[in-house]
Amino acid sequence: MIKVSNNNLDLSPYNDDQINWIYCALDCTLTQEIWEKISSEFDETTRGTYDFEIQSLKPAMAMTMRGLRVDEDKVKAIRKPLQEKRLQLERMLHLFSQSVNGKDLNHNSPVQLKKLLYEDLNLPPVVSYKKGKQKISTDRDALESLAESYPRSRPFCRTILALRDIDKNLAVLSSKRDTDGRIRCSYNVAGTETGRWSSRESPWRTGTNLQNITKDLREVFIPDENNKMFYADLEQAESRAVAYLAADQNYIDVCESTDLHTEVVKMVWPNLGWSDDPVQDRALADRKYYLHHTYRDICKRAGHGTNYGVSPHSLARQIKIKVSQATRFQLLYFGGVISSTSLERWHKQDPQGGYKELIDQGEKIGKDTLKIKGAFPGIRVWHSAIQTELLEKGSLVTPMGRRRHFWDRLKDASTLRAAIAFVPQSTIGDLLNLGLWRVYDELKDSGVEVLGQVHDAILGQCHKDKIDELMPIVLEKMHNPLTVNGREMIIPSSVEVGDNWKDMKTWTNSIK
Repeated sequence: MIKVSNNNLDLSPYNDDQINWIYCALDCTLTQEIWEKISSEFDETTRGTYDFEIQSLKPAMAMTMRGLRVDEDKVKAIRKPLQEKRLQLERMLHLFSQSVNGKDLNHNSPVQLKKLLYEDLNLPPVVSYKKGKQKISTDRDALESLAESYPRSRPFCRTILALRDIDKNLAVLSSKRDTDGRIRCSYNVAGTETGRWSSRESPWRTGTNLQNITKDLREVFIPDENNKMFYADLEQAESRAVAYLAADQNYIDVCESTDLHTEVVKMVWPNLGWSDDPVQDRALADRKYYLHHTYRDICKRAGHGTNYGVSPHSLARQIKIKVSQATRFQLLYFGGVISSTSLERWHKQDPQGGYKELIDQGEKIGKDTLKIKGAFPGIRVWHSAIQTELLEKGSLVTPMGRRRHFWDRLKDASTLRAAIAFVPQSTIGDLLNLGLWRVYDELKDSGVEVLGQVHDAILGQCHKDKIDELMPIVLEKMHNPLTVNGREMIIPSSVEVGDNWKDMKTWTNSIK
């Protein structure tokens, strides 16, 4: 028997095998010592969270080991035009740069970008703030802001942004495969404050983050032979969680009776040619608006941002609309007061922007002040309740039993926004992972394989001849009612099936 102490460890007397044994033993011993310490500090709430995350490691490891099959012919077909476009854009950017300072420009160099933008073009520096520190920025928000405000910067900023997007896509397509040709990632089941999973390259330094694959690139991922892929998605999940947490009956009714995000598009852009036909309205909302995002995608972000307390200025920047439009949207959403002078000015600038309706519908409560009745005032009340609980306790507990302590200044607006977002985001993250675990644990002997977790959906595969047999069971495993404010909340699920991750159709009991 070898006796060692890690306080004064001398490995020189031991051979390689003995050294490996020693390190293995110390790892096991240290893990046991850590467990003895943390287990004594558990209460009922934290014990439940710990046990749930330990169980979540099982499907996470299964997905990491399995990986995704890649259609290399499709990779080549997508990569070639991207490379040609990149070369064209890079040449254009060099010409633009040479016309200003006589030099080519490396669009990946922040130093060169800062010099070009803020010295050669003499643009006012855009300052960003991260973790209390400020720095002159050349990130996407900075470039988009400059392009919008200064016409001379647009050729540079838009070309740089386009190159960055292509580079990201090419990086995914060039992700290192494992020896079996599959792309893998590793999942961190406890890597965020909300409990939502994060992902990165695999433990073998191969693959990439598979949670952020854009829809256009998903077609390169295909099922194994004789299988079909399925994609089970929680529908309007965070919005429904907010509705029940806020106990706002109007919001609950909209979530459960129509497509919420299309209704939000109508609120932001009232003059796109809406009808009373839900199918036609959804088609309008699904038109491209910005990059690969549709109007509906953008307004999904608008709804989430507004639910989580962002200001009109921040909302306008995030979804690329005017501050006046963002202000109008949040007045319709929450209600509030505003000067009639501001509304009249905005109406003159944009007669089709919907400001006249606010003027006509508003209740005059002062010489120049209108009170607007919002659609979902209960959400603001919920914000106030979160603020009170945060200040009193410094922590929040979700309906799924996950507790989070907030260590930043409790009165800061940023802390409040994080607290507001925590409960619905964490609740839905845990509900999804509960469904994922059930699909993995209860259906693995039936031929169902889980392949990926994508924030509010799971990706998997099963034999093509068992789709109609297994998809109802997958949906049943994703169906996990939860009591919120004394009411049963059910997040509905849908499942799509296809021969690759992109080209899928909603399962209707007849897809072959």
